[in-house]
Amino acid sequence: MHADVAPSPTPADGAAPPAPVEHLVLALTQVAGASAACAERGDAATVETLADYYAVLAGAAADAGGRVIKVIGDGALLVFPRARARDAVDALRDAQGRGTARWQALDPRCRVLVKVGAGPVVHAPMGPPGEERDDVYGDALNRLFKAAVGERAGDFVLTPEAEALLRDA
Repeated sequence: MHADVAPSPTPADGAAPPAPVEHLVLALTQVAGASAACAERGDAATVETLADYYAVLAGAAADAGGRVIKVIGDGALLVFPRARARDAVDALRDAQGRGTARWQALDPRCRVLVKVGAGPVVHAPMGPPGEERDDVYGDALNRLFKAAVGERAGDFVLTPEAEALLRDA
């Protein structure tokens, strides 16, 4: 995934070099209805569903040369090389269908929502001192978080940046 890494020159003052910037395909997923399902079906059943769902996401990411950066409950952040944008979208659509089927086995109201964007982000270990882990951050990700998904926008949303990558692929 590091083919699209911008060079990181060492500053003249000897400070640490700037964090690497990569141009990536970014995906955010969440499960509509997951909180209600957890409240009605219980924590243990929901955690079992989450484990299966995480496996679906990890498989989709691997199929398109990407990876799951982090999960928090039913939400996930995945990244893919921009050269694999078409593969990423195909894998995410497949994961959305398989993930929704798994969640609906727990509660028929559940459905997986996916937002796909693209752009430059800092890709480096981040986190509290001593607990840093692979992460991404940047304006492209912030814009993706703000993109509408669900009832008004549909359950699978491509930002204009992601659409442009698909046109150019």
